[in-house]
Amino acid sequence: MRQTKTVLRDPVFMVDFSVFKPEDELRINLNQCADSCWKWRHPDGECVSQDTHEFVKKVFEKSGIDNNGSYLPKNLHPQHTQDPHGGQDESFAEARLVMGGAVEDLLRKTGIKPEEIDILVTTSSVFAPTPSVASMLINMFKMREDVQAYSLAGMGCGAGVIGIHMVRDILQAHPGANALFICAEICSAAFYQGRDKHCLVSNALFRMGGCAAMLTSGSSERSRSKYQLTHSERVHTGARDTGYNCMYVGPDDAGLPGIFLYKDLPVEAGLALEKCLKKITPQIMTWSQYA
Repeated sequence: MRQTKTVLRDPVFMVDFSVFKPEDELRINLNQCADSCWKWRHPDGECVSQDTHEFVKKVFEKSGIDNNGSYLPKNLHPQHTQDPHGGQDESFAEARLVMGGAVEDLLRKTGIKPEEIDILVTTSSVFAPTPSVASMLINMFKMREDVQAYSLAGMGCGAGVIGIHMVRDILQAHPGANALFICAEICSAAFYQGRDKHCLVSNALFRMGGCAAMLTSGSSERSRSKYQLTHSERVHTGARDTGYNCMYVGPDDAGLPGIFLYKDLPVEAGLALEKCLKKITPQIMTWSQYA
């Protein structure tokens, strides 16, 4: 199919956004948590080995995550539990806390009421439950029956960009509508209890957090908005076998569910970012800068 350039018929604006910040009791202190983790056990009753501890700590230290600036829910927090576990109930509780908290703060900032929301789009790669995350939020905030709701899942770290792209396209058909977009990853749904190092990487990297944004379209909405969306690009490397197979969710050799993150993942992520930059650079830079 021939690639076509997207032309925005109506300007798309972000009215405001909110980033969820957990309570301080959920903050992770690397040194304190490393000591507490020695008490953890695998589902078969064996203690977590020194090799596993050192591997997870090494990945965390190289990730660039602040040693004292990230958060975990109590069911996974080394200083709150000696029996870390995920599950559907824990994942829903975390989603309500993170996504619900971000939405509540955003509605307070914008003054928009839940019944004034016309479009709802949520993204969470690993947590894809039934009822959906979108349905959970509709129930929490008692939104209208005719709200257009979409839950995106299984699309990895790029889901946030994909969701914004989707909201933009929907708003082009509904100028002046209020579109609520929520993006979060749910740690409780991604926690791994086994020994496979490909899956242990997610334990080291995934942390609590989420954001919500209110978007709208139409020139008349400019005055009440903070930002304007001027460019949005999509790149998908899934046609490449290395891109398609670099991340996988499933059971390990012991039957324990986990997220397999292979060495090709950063390479494919870098390739996708490079392709995206090549597409968007001519639109945001002058020819002298681009040269």
